Amino acid sequence: MMSTKMYKFYDTCSLLMAVDTFLQEEEYTPVISSITLKELENIKTSSNKDADVKYSARKVLHKLNENPDNYIIQLFKLDGLKIIEDSNLPITDDSKILSTAIEFKLAHPNTIFITNDLSLKAMANLFFDKDHIQSIDEELIDEYKGYAEITMSNAEMADFYSNQYENVYNLHINEYLIIKDKDNNIVDKVCYTGDGYRPISFGNFDSAQFGKVKPMKDDPYQALFADSLINNTITMVRGPAGSGKTYLSLAFLMNQFERGRIDKIIVFCNTIATKNSAKLGFYPGTRDEKLLDSQIGNLLISKFGGRLAVERMIENEQLVLLPLSDIRGYDTTGMKAGIYISEAQNMDISLMKLTLQRIGEDGICIIDGDDKTQVDDIAFAGANNGMRRASKVFRGSDVYGEIELKQIHRSKIAALAENM
Repeated sequence: MMSTKMYKFYDTCSLLMAVDTFLQEEEYTPVISSITLKELENIKTSSNKDADVKYSARKVLHKLNENPDNYIIQLFKLDGLKIIEDSNLPITDDSKILSTAIEFKLAHPNTIFITNDLSLKAMANLFFDKDHIQSIDEELIDEYKGYAEITMSNAEMADFYSNQYENVYNLHINEYLIIKDKDNNIVDKVCYTGDGYRPISFGNFDSAQFGKVKPMKDDPYQALFADSLINNTITMVRGPAGSGKTYLSLAFLMNQFERGRIDKIIVFCNTIATKNSAKLGFYPGTRDEKLLDSQIGNLLISKFGGRLAVERMIENEQLVLLPLSDIRGYDTTGMKAGIYISEAQNMDISLMKLTLQRIGEDGICIIDGDDKTQVDDIAFAGANNGMRRASKVFRGSDVYGEIELKQIHRSKIAALAENM
């Protein structure tokens, strides 16, 4: 009996474009050629590929590794090339991918071939009905980072600075512009306000607990993040481990607390366990004791001057640790609170909505996570990710800023590990 299951067979380019969604379609099982796996491995370490493309390749491979039961690998076979040769088509990696798709389709007629490559699509038309060939809708691919990087000639720079009120790059309110010269040197960083551009604020987040803290000199993205923290009520920050997103967030909140601009720091703790680690319920003790013994607790203890210092802040109601499981009904109205949402990549849309609805008029909020590489459960990936949805809803608001950090500062080991 013929199978009624439905499949989507992705070529390499379309898989990179659908990195956040290819495992999310319940109706279809994704299928990938072994040739694509080889190409992804080559891309992630290539010196000739754009950093964002390499990043996407690593992310795809990470997702495949974490979800081995949710897709199919079709092995390339040399005898499969006969149909390509008989059609007088060139033998390339693309045609090899197509040959594996054709072989898979013979056993599974309900297969749709996915490609955005025009030449590969033309070849596929010889073997697939037009209803069984699709492209990734590029409008659905969200690459918003909170900033744009633009290379300008001297004439273009002169024109830009003489027309400061024109939004020629179609930026959102509070979106940043990194201006580079033809040699790729950064010459300026500005923020679009809706009425024009303003220079960014270079903040130092000094405090007794953290000492002197400021963005790294060689990291323009940290500078934008610091500016957003200073100027916006809500800032979303994403980036790889070791990029400084958590350190700068907590240093800023402690700075604001010591200056009297906020009365307390509230940490909404996401207790979704990292893969293969213990869940919160496995720890003994009260709720606060459990949280202090968990991942977020260890983080606060390391940043806030030790366990005794953190416990003292909790006793004095200067620091509140609240698991996301307990936030329903919690209200910060009337509080001058600095709210930090941890591990936000592991939140679905409903939980993110519920969390943000807790924030009163006098609060400031930082949403910290990495929905691109650190999602620990497939339930929070793709279109159902709360960070992603919040970004789309809030971007363009005059109270919101967003920054994606890129550089890893923790160590050479951490930077190399990002390529795994």
